[in-house]
Amino acid sequence: MVQTVKFTQQVPISSHLKELKDRFIIVGGVVLFFLGVCFYFRDFLLEWLQRPIPTQFKDLTFISPTEPFFTAIKVALMGSLFISMPVILFHIWKFIAPGLKVREKKITMLFVLSGTAFFLFGGVFCYFLVLPLGLKFLLLFGSTYWKMEVTIGLYYSFTLKLILAFAFAFQTPLILVFMTKLGIISTVKMRLYRKWAFLGCFVLSAVLTPPDVITQVLLAVPLYGLYEFGIFVSYFFEDPKNREEAVRHIMAQREAKKAAKEKKAKPAQKKRTKKTATG
Repeated sequence: MVQTVKFTQQVPISSHLKELKDRFIIVGGVVLFFLGVCFYFRDFLLEWLQRPIPTQFKDLTFISPTEPFFTAIKVALMGSLFISMPVILFHIWKFIAPGLKVREKKITMLFVLSGTAFFLFGGVFCYFLVLPLGLKFLLLFGSTYWKMEVTIGLYYSFTLKLILAFAFAFQTPLILVFMTKLGIISTVKMRLYRKWAFLGCFVLSAVLTPPDVITQVLLAVPLYGLYEFGIFVSYFFEDPKNREEAVRHIMAQREAKKAAKEKKAKPAQKKRTKKTATG
């Protein structure tokens, strides 16, 4: 059983590690249980994941005796992660909760529900929009030059990685809220570095998706939209003192840069004045 602690209670690091281990065991047990359930209903999951593929490529093949079994395990594991996500998020938040105040603990259920909703929405968005477009482009492009034989291992690995990439990428608002709450970042700086965030979304999408422009854009655009949404939501959870401190820090940096430029400009003006007087 997991032992929780109070906000004002001092506990050694060993207690935190024990709590982390206990919660990890609970989450692992839940994931394994639903892994068994999803493996039992694997026929439905396999058929569901095969729907986005174009009709002419639906006859999948396998080239290894173990490929069908491990493919079914991968699909069942993905299904288990989606079903277990509320439990995973709940235990993550409960592990963090002792360091928060009473008012902050009240948003636990909101965190769990919104995290699950964003995770599911990311997967659904990928399944219904990104996968059909991406598969149609990639498979039809290749089949115009070569004979295409899609193996179950490669197809389901591609599909699962893409769906999970979108599902986890859609957690961006929650991550931003969490980091803002801890004072690691501020909404002021997030607004200031928008152009870098926009670039980062495209870089991240290039890493998480296959090397084609369509799927990269389809992830990067909503990912940046989630970044903006994260800024908006983080504003309500941010400590006003952290926001004011960030503003002061930025203003101080600007003043320092301005003073440095003026300092460099003065010697140059003096040199010009001397040359003019000599001439």
